[in-house]
Amino acid sequence: MGVGMARRLDPHGFFLFSARKRLRPTWAIPRSVLCGSMLFALGLISLFSGQIAADLEWSRLRGRWRSKKDRNEPINIWKSKYSNLYYGCSDRGAHFRPAVRESKSNGYLLIATSGGLNQQRTGITDAVVVARILNATLVVPELDHYSFWKDDSDFANIFDVNWFISALSKDVTIVKRIPDKVMRSMEKPPYTMRPPRKSTPEYYLYQVLPILLRRHAVQLMKFDYRLTNRLDDDLQKLRCRVNYHALRFTKPIKVLGQRLVKRMRKMGSRFIAVHLRFEPDMLAFSGCYYGGGEKERNELGEIRKRWATLPDLSAEDERSRGKCPLTPHEVGLMLRALGFENDTHIYIASGEIYGGEQTLQPLKDLFPNFYTKEMLAGDDLKPFIPFSSRLAAIDYIVCGESDVFVTNNNGNMAKILAGHRRYMGHKRTIRPNAKKLSSLFKARKQMDWGTFARKVKACQRGFMGEPDEMRPGRGEFHEFPSSCICKKPDEPPKIGEHSNKLPSLTEGKTI
Repeated sequence: MGVGMARRLDPHGFFLFSARKRLRPTWAIPRSVLCGSMLFALGLISLFSGQIAADLEWSRLRGRWRSKKDRNEPINIWKSKYSNLYYGCSDRGAHFRPAVRESKSNGYLLIATSGGLNQQRTGITDAVVVARILNATLVVPELDHYSFWKDDSDFANIFDVNWFISALSKDVTIVKRIPDKVMRSMEKPPYTMRPPRKSTPEYYLYQVLPILLRRHAVQLMKFDYRLTNRLDDDLQKLRCRVNYHALRFTKPIKVLGQRLVKRMRKMGSRFIAVHLRFEPDMLAFSGCYYGGGEKERNELGEIRKRWATLPDLSAEDERSRGKCPLTPHEVGLMLRALGFENDTHIYIASGEIYGGEQTLQPLKDLFPNFYTKEMLAGDDLKPFIPFSSRLAAIDYIVCGESDVFVTNNNGNMAKILAGHRRYMGHKRTIRPNAKKLSSLFKARKQMDWGTFARKVKACQRGFMGEPDEMRPGRGEFHEFPSSCICKKPDEPPKIGEHSNKLPSLTEGKTI
């Protein structure tokens, strides 16, 4: 205590400080408030110092292989010069315990996924991790048959189910269905619930596990993005083992996909794959305007009524914020400005294009070597046509194998393929800097081509799929699986590590 100060407790337990010889203000501070404030302050200091330390460490590591001169030098548009420094690493840690056997597990976890193929892929990946967290036996997930795509394909129609079960047998026990004997012993059917988005492991342990133990089976509905991006490294690596190794397409899909890749390679040694999301429902949902006049506004406005909760949006504001997908013409202009010549072979992965041939023609004029799965596969595609998810799987294979992958949006397929290609050795992946490009496209007629191209190259720096574009822990894990990407040491990776090196390519143009 300070000189001349007395301390006593008031009837409420607060400390009262007062002067003996001269009058001073009286302070009343609850002990719990004081301790809580100190802990909060310490937490903030720890948080900010930890983030600063993490940023400094990332800058230090990046600086070891990339100098200031390197950061300003031209970028090879076909391949990053640093891609060979990295490899995918998702092996189990030394202390990652074996999967719990079915008879010893806490019960059966059933999963109903949601959305299109790639949205469902995120749900399947996270379902395995949640089963691991709960020490549950996972039943092969059910695919969504009722969304916009209305595809009645089951898991086994798209993915090799036997490989899925065996590849993950050391991580999680997976069965095709709950045994009849167990079903007959249950007093009630499986309990159904829908977890909040990006739930933590604690949510599943405290909210789902008690029900699972009581009912022996729980079904989680609408299972997409229901698990947080922030998990420990062992669980993140499990995500990668599921997504990049266990989810193998069925033989018919794989054979046709690889056949299309070979046909693209036969026409040219290198090719670009463009994922063109420009379907009517997608454009309607975005709230953007694409220059089609009153006809477009009416058509997309009618589609937009399907979502009763969508807010009214300003098309101009959405475009200036970079929320509008690039048109096919804008994609072509961006690629030509980056340095891809008009003899470059392009594969277009898309569904129904709004406006049809009229919308696609400007892109074809810029890149006459323009191909789709329909053009390349011919009659071989007929068995797949009624099934949108199987068609998407074929596109996924070709896009994954392309030398350069380009997207006009930031949707599920774009994110998952970007992450997959990073894992495979940072294969060149271009995502448009839509926010800056929107003003360039608007002012394009007011500048010559050289000026436009120079500005496009400038604003696309940081959006070309370079290894140092994103810091670990930032953004969606499926887009940047940082826990599963390792920098090569001086010696090659150990035998047994999952690694897929990018094949060497001849040097190409730079930006």
